[in-house]
Amino acid sequence: MAVVLYHLWPKRITGGFVGVDVFFVISGFLITGHMYRELMANSGLSLVKFWGRRIRRLLPAAFVVLLLSLAAVYLWVPATLWESTARQVGSSALYVQNWVLAADSVDYSALNADATVAQHYWSLSIEEQFYISWPLIMVALLWIVRRLARRVPTLSQSPRATLIAGLTAIGGASLAYSIHETSVNPAAAYFLTPTRVWEFAAGALVALVFLDRQFSGPLATALAWTGLGGILVSALLYSSDTPFPGYTALLPVVGTALLLCCSGTTSTASPAWLLSRRSATFVGDISYAVYLWHWPLIIVVPYALQTDLNWELKLGILGLSILLSWLTKLFIEDPFRKGPWLRGSVRAYSFAAIGMMVVTGLCFGLTTLANAPAHVDPALAASSCYGPGALNPANSCGSVLGTDAPNPTAVEVSNENTNPLYRGCQASYGGSELVSCDLGVPAASARATVAMVGDSHATAWYPAMDVLAKKHGWHVVTYAKASCPVTTALRVLSNEKNPENQSACHAWVLRLNDALKADHSISAIFTASYSSAYQFKSASGDPLKVPAVDGFTQMWAGWQAAGKKVVVFDDVPRTNGQFIPTCLSKNPGNAMNCALPVSQALPPSMNITKAAKQAAKDGVIGVELRREFCDTKWCYPVIGSVIVYRDYSHISAEYSRALVPYVDAQLGALKIGK
Repeated sequence: MAVVLYHLWPKRITGGFVGVDVFFVISGFLITGHMYRELMANSGLSLVKFWGRRIRRLLPAAFVVLLLSLAAVYLWVPATLWESTARQVGSSALYVQNWVLAADSVDYSALNADATVAQHYWSLSIEEQFYISWPLIMVALLWIVRRLARRVPTLSQSPRATLIAGLTAIGGASLAYSIHETSVNPAAAYFLTPTRVWEFAAGALVALVFLDRQFSGPLATALAWTGLGGILVSALLYSSDTPFPGYTALLPVVGTALLLCCSGTTSTASPAWLLSRRSATFVGDISYAVYLWHWPLIIVVPYALQTDLNWELKLGILGLSILLSWLTKLFIEDPFRKGPWLRGSVRAYSFAAIGMMVVTGLCFGLTTLANAPAHVDPALAASSCYGPGALNPANSCGSVLGTDAPNPTAVEVSNENTNPLYRGCQASYGGSELVSCDLGVPAASARATVAMVGDSHATAWYPAMDVLAKKHGWHVVTYAKASCPVTTALRVLSNEKNPENQSACHAWVLRLNDALKADHSISAIFTASYSSAYQFKSASGDPLKVPAVDGFTQMWAGWQAAGKKVVVFDDVPRTNGQFIPTCLSKNPGNAMNCALPVSQALPPSMNITKAAKQAAKDGVIGVELRREFCDTKWCYPVIGSVIVYRDYSHISAEYSRALVPYVDAQLGALKIGK
């Protein structure tokens, strides 16, 4: 029954739970049981042979799917996704994909990125790391106990007792770490190997305690159904809001352990009977290949057919996944595992090394193709119809989108996310450390020093501020923090799992406010925020009538009282939620599929814009740029052959610079350094 469960329960991708945990428990059960039997039969473990068997079993099909996925991406997927795809395919070939996704989960520029064809390989990466480390752990435990027994003769040297005690300690430490990390860093915790070790350990302990025995009889049947029920309940009730893995993973893990140790009866009332049917074993036989194939098909097929996923297409993908998986088992998995091609350790290890080099080499090539140098045609840039000028009826530009292809291209603009112009100039979610960078002219030769502060939308204005500062002789000091508007109110994100980010943001704002007030060299403060993305509430001890608006105006009033001038950028229009460069690549010649009506692009929740208008009577200067993004009906993804957004909300560096004349015109009354 364990073997059927091992294959029958598919591993799931990001956002899916339970299946991964079931798989990890059963994997720990099977592998530990196999190694213990080998240890008892041969008085030792052959690690070289063990790893060679894993190579023959897993790598041929995995490499084939990765290579064909790369080819499919090159043929059908927009070039804006090539770099991220190459990065994840390469890390999957090296079996470190889970660590890449863990890093991306706390990298603001990588959030909300489109899924790639290899995203599901994260669980296979953890599996391979388990296969490498678990035998070493078992050998190390036995060696340590033998050494200690020389000093403590009464210490038991039983391999079984040693492994049970050692793996219990390791599993307990991993569970404690998983619970802690899930509470403080849930996004990364989902992918980290240490947060999953205890699940393998749970299966391993079942194997060592029961030694291939199982409970049988009516009570065991009831326990088996209880275990299966726990798995199904967690599968149905857990969602993306469930803190995971942590303590919530105990339900599917314990449920799987019960299934493994309880065979129950042989009647049709037992889960064992259900899982031994031919239909179940067939699915089990091809499930590894199904796991490999299903996700690339889900990603690529809509691009290839230029359509969205619907139920008919999903059923077609399911059928194609089963067909490809059956063929993969017949012509790749079985021949490589049982045939002579990889027989012997030298062939197996050579195959693994060559396969990794081939896949990563092709990934490097795809990345090179995607990373063409950014440029702007000088003749096009000099035109009055380049960028925002295309929205001005007086320029008679015709199409707002522009008559030329976007320049820079969608790929070049998209690369601004992975290769930011001002790397290291934005604090991440955690902590309250002030991260600062310098723009414009050097402080020693500047006519004035100004600050640019806010969340990541403030960083999108850095290119414009750099140009403005060099024109006027300003030195710009930047302070930005991911997802943290500068307001005295508490910002609230409905989908945020970690409440510590909110307190870290507020602490950062208070620290920044003190620093700005105390810095007498700063004569003006520019600020921007993606305020329509948040809800707001009053901070403790500071009640606000309308927190979403009053939090901003209260902050600005404090700056003004400290002798600073205040300039506020309008909240930029919202988009359709897609990465705009990718949307444009998916819709060549029909950019309006990526546009949004004014009524949706300019929602009432643009609170920083409302606050600037309210504070205008107090001397706050609001930079209004609605007419440079929208006309009376539409807000555009491309304006005058310039792509407006580099992702789903942040304006591109090119459009930021193109807006400089329009920003500068509104600063005419602002005397800085004069």
